[in-house]
Amino acid sequence: MTGLPYAPAGVSDVQRDYVVQVLSAAFATDRISMKLLDERLSAVFRAQSLGELEGLLSDPAEPNRSLVDEASVSRVVADPVIPARGAALALMGGFARNGSWIVPRHLRVVAVMGGGELDLRLAKLGAGVTEIEIFTVMGGVEVLVPAGVRVEVTGMAVMGGFSVSGAEATENPHAPVLRISGLAVMAGVEVRHKGQGKHGEKRYLQALERAQKLRLRSGG
Repeated sequence: MTGLPYAPAGVSDVQRDYVVQVLSAAFATDRISMKLLDERLSAVFRAQSLGELEGLLSDPAEPNRSLVDEASVSRVVADPVIPARGAALALMGGFARNGSWIVPRHLRVVAVMGGGELDLRLAKLGAGVTEIEIFTVMGGVEVLVPAGVRVEVTGMAVMGGFSVSGAEATENPHAPVLRISGLAVMAGVEVRHKGQGKHGEKRYLQALERAQKLRLRSGG
């Protein structure tokens, strides 16, 4: 199984973008060369069937193996399977959300004299904007974000901190958007990219930039 997001019929932009993300992650970890990256990215925007897209995900070193790396790719899923709302609460305790999970369109997080971690590196996001609203008092919340996701932070802090680290902007206009807002009172909220390392993230973003140029040339 390649893990292509569901689409009602034909080949969707979400599925093409997913393959672009997989190929970019493979390039970032040296599993494919730049020449092969360009060849497969060009083929992504020419593909007219799911079979053609799936063929682009084969590992050149082991054709029967997929390039899909769950730890490197942000999974994009169709709207019907995404919960509208969700919540996470830590009251004088803690919570952790990690692994493969579907992030609601609007997630409310409350941490009072406690802490929590939202690990989105294996999470499934919807196309477009996902909102996370965080309220914490005398506590802390950490949000781990994979490469290829645009992050917008508008939170406020009183005697605390609301910070973003290691978050490099992606130029992919179809990238999922994570909009984080809220309030930290005598507490901290940290949002950071984590996964591929500085060198890997640079190569990942380079691959996404090449994909965008090819998309424009193809008229996609």
